[in-house]
Amino acid sequence: MGQPRIAGNPMAGVPEKIGKYVIINEVGQGSTGRVFLSHDPYYGRDVAIKLYNVETDPDDSRSRVTRKMFFNEAHMVGKLQHPNILPIYDAGEENGKYYIVTEHVHGARTLTAYCRPDNLLAVDDVVQIIFKCAKALHYAHHRGVIHRDIKPSNVMLTLDNDVRIIDFGIALVKDSDVSRIEGIAGSPSYMSPEQIQSDELTSRSDLYSLGAVMYELLTGYRPFRGSNLTKLLHQIVYASPPPIHRLRAEISEELEAVVMMALQKEPGKRYPDGAALAGALTRVYQQLRRQRDTLDRQEQFGLMRRLRFFHDFSHEEIWEILRASEWQTYADGDDIVREGEMDERFYIIISGRADVVVGGRRVGGLGSGDCFGETSYVRGAVRTATIRAATDVTLIRVSATLLEQASTACQLRFNKVFLRALIQRLQSDGKSST
Repeated sequence: MGQPRIAGNPMAGVPEKIGKYVIINEVGQGSTGRVFLSHDPYYGRDVAIKLYNVETDPDDSRSRVTRKMFFNEAHMVGKLQHPNILPIYDAGEENGKYYIVTEHVHGARTLTAYCRPDNLLAVDDVVQIIFKCAKALHYAHHRGVIHRDIKPSNVMLTLDNDVRIIDFGIALVKDSDVSRIEGIAGSPSYMSPEQIQSDELTSRSDLYSLGAVMYELLTGYRPFRGSNLTKLLHQIVYASPPPIHRLRAEISEELEAVVMMALQKEPGKRYPDGAALAGALTRVYQQLRRQRDTLDRQEQFGLMRRLRFFHDFSHEEIWEILRASEWQTYADGDDIVREGEMDERFYIIISGRADVVVGGRRVGGLGSGDCFGETSYVRGAVRTATIRAATDVTLIRVSATLLEQASTACQLRFNKVFLRALIQRLQSDGKSST
């Protein structure tokens, strides 16, 4: 850190310190400044230092705006403490240099990368992201803060796909004595109609902008795309965006309705607050999960239908077994059942291979379509062998208790096929029973 900078050095132009913070390296640049990585030894955490580009000429209009943005963000120190809002820890000015200190999120990326038709996120991932943003905005709004610049580049995703809303540089803060940035401020493609027309803004303006982000994440296109700024602003105020389902057929009517309500021209026709939008997204997400579970069940039914174990079962009987069972996967080397354990479940291998181990010695093997768990027929019996995955294994575990609730025909069919398979295995290798 104390070595002199030399030409070609990647650390060239990077300050040694900003305020009390020793700089490690530069991690990014934006229109208003540069971002550096530092470590706060007092709290034992990495932090990001945003150094504003404030020109020396105080009369320069760009300099005045940048300075106001700094004071806006500095005003947020400790004000917004929400898991989905990037926290601002500190702010300061030193020798004419203005900086703020925030959480540093390692490996974070913004939503911008997922706004292309060839790189879209899964629909349910988008719903979860916007849900978190809506909850975070609801929190901020109730504390008198309107963000005014919600856009993909101002929403970060962490490595575990959590969300952070960033950059409150042009926010409106209720009862604040900080100078406001007046006029049209923000990113035109995501501005609400009232923001473009310089009308008084409410929290519903942010919800419009969030709706525009959701539209783009779902389709890869912005809701309005004028060939120049004048046409773009005219469309936002007067035109309707192309229907989402024409751009991405898998989008449900319910989800499209949520987006379009957020994008209503009149603020009063949008969701009243972020909590209401989050609630609507919760209902959509639950519907998506139900649809996915149904699709998963159909796929599971198809796999079971192809196994020799189920060749004699009717379609309805397979569905009864499916409802009485759960699917489980095991990695190579995992114990599926252990010698000496009690267990009331039957097992049928869907894919993969498993070893039968007695006293630490392999005595047999099982594969796709094979079954085990015959001790379930004897109450209180313990397993006489360990079944260990020899490859990655997928199987179904059929609960004996739930099986008793199936139809008599299904129970008889299951017992007949299971015992027949057991007898065949005993005949081929008497040592492999469990």
